[in-house]
Amino acid sequence: MAISLELGNDEVYYQTYAQYLQWNYFDHPPMVAILIRIFTFNLFFQHEFFIRLGSILCAAGGTWLIFLTGKCIGQAYAGWIAAILYNTSFYTSIIAGTFILPDSPQVFFWLISLYFMIRILDPVTAHKKQSVYFILMGISIGLCIMSKVHGVFLWLGFGAYIIFHRRDLLKLPALWISGIISLGIIYPIYLWNLGNHFITYQYHQGRIHFWGGSPDPDHLLQQILGSVFYSNPVNFILYIITLAAIANGKTRRLPKIYPLFLWLSLPLIFVLLWTSLFNDTLPHWSGPAYLSLMLLTSLWLDDKSNMLPAAKWLKTAGWVYGCIVILGVTGIRYLPFRIGSKEEKNLGKGDITLDMNGWQLFAVQLDSLYKSDINSHKMNPGATLISDYWFPAGHLDHYYGIPYHHNLLAMGPIYDIHHFAWLNQRRPRLKAGSDAYFIYPSNYYGPPKENLKNNFTQVEDSILIPQFRSGIAVRYFVVYRMHDFRGDSLEWLIPGIRQFTCFHHMRQFSHWNFRKKLLGS
Repeated sequence: MAISLELGNDEVYYQTYAQYLQWNYFDHPPMVAILIRIFTFNLFFQHEFFIRLGSILCAAGGTWLIFLTGKCIGQAYAGWIAAILYNTSFYTSIIAGTFILPDSPQVFFWLISLYFMIRILDPVTAHKKQSVYFILMGISIGLCIMSKVHGVFLWLGFGAYIIFHRRDLLKLPALWISGIISLGIIYPIYLWNLGNHFITYQYHQGRIHFWGGSPDPDHLLQQILGSVFYSNPVNFILYIITLAAIANGKTRRLPKIYPLFLWLSLPLIFVLLWTSLFNDTLPHWSGPAYLSLMLLTSLWLDDKSNMLPAAKWLKTAGWVYGCIVILGVTGIRYLPFRIGSKEEKNLGKGDITLDMNGWQLFAVQLDSLYKSDINSHKMNPGATLISDYWFPAGHLDHYYGIPYHHNLLAMGPIYDIHHFAWLNQRRPRLKAGSDAYFIYPSNYYGPPKENLKNNFTQVEDSILIPQFRSGIAVRYFVVYRMHDFRGDSLEWLIPGIRQFTCFHHMRQFSHWNFRKKLLGS
């Protein structure tokens, strides 16, 4: 799958992280960028396989880790069941285990942290080893948070377990040292946000509200159904059966520390369900919470008294998983009909399969158009690519800008272009008299805004380059030739740290004298 599918919207965007390493990025901490840098051998290999290789290896390590953890709390067969549940979950094996996302290293370090928690709580663990496990746990939780901020739920869950079940651990210096280590590891995230006016948290705060709005049951239903699908419907049923058995006291082989698994799963799940009442959330946000449920379910299925035929359930989960993966990959590449909008102006809108298909061929077609334009003197050499949103800017940059050596600038408000506001500062800006191509796919967004068009002497009518799948046109790539950049009034279109700083202060301090001083400067 990693070899046969083009990169999705998020993946090409995270690939831009790796171009210039930072301690934090507009959307997420830096671990996904480090992963890409390492396994592309410092960006030497740009094929999809190498960009995704870190995710694949994290999933392989996650399989081994969840087996070891299941073996520690039960026996080898329980660990084997947990590994099967892990590999038949679409979240852990595909979303975080094949596609390169912040979840990829997050899940890996989440499992390492969980394993160290088990070793800490094991009554046969020697005191010196326990201290070592505390230190290692602090490191792994810190790295988990450096992958994605959801990792804080590891400390929240472990802390809740200690307070309600093992308060004696509060006396151990190693516990507090472990927490300090985690804080030390994630401290660069704070420093970066301090220098950038906490743009990451302002952005997420602006899109996520926990109360104050009108509840939307549709969003809640989407979150629930998405979680069911991402977990694999068969696996999800097993999780529900296991939780019901625990609630009814019908379990015999659960270890004494089983409440830890509930503390590490249920709070994150409930927070996301509550959040989805007021926001449009994504199901994979709660994905790590189901790792603990996999382990509890493996113990439940290993308990012969439950009368559930474990092998049949796991085989069914495998068949469901395999069929959906085969249908998904086949559909993305060869689906013989349209499933999105059929109108020409937004052809393909709503067809998510187009996110991982068609960009490589379009890059070849665009290069052919560019060479033809140069030969016929329709465009000046070295034309800049322009986009006004973080996707499709990521696709244009990865599949055409980088391999064909064309500069790409994302122009628009910082909440639209995200990390490209930082990339813009490192790339050549448009010079007066320059030409540019404005490009967008018909399934996302639209033509250049008037503010942008007014900064060019001439903007030609759009060119439509169709994408065909199984002989059917499924979307258009829309290209505008823009001539003779005027070289003025474009600062708002290339927002970076400076522009955001001004807007931030204007919003935070409304005193007239401050505004006058700021505008004057």
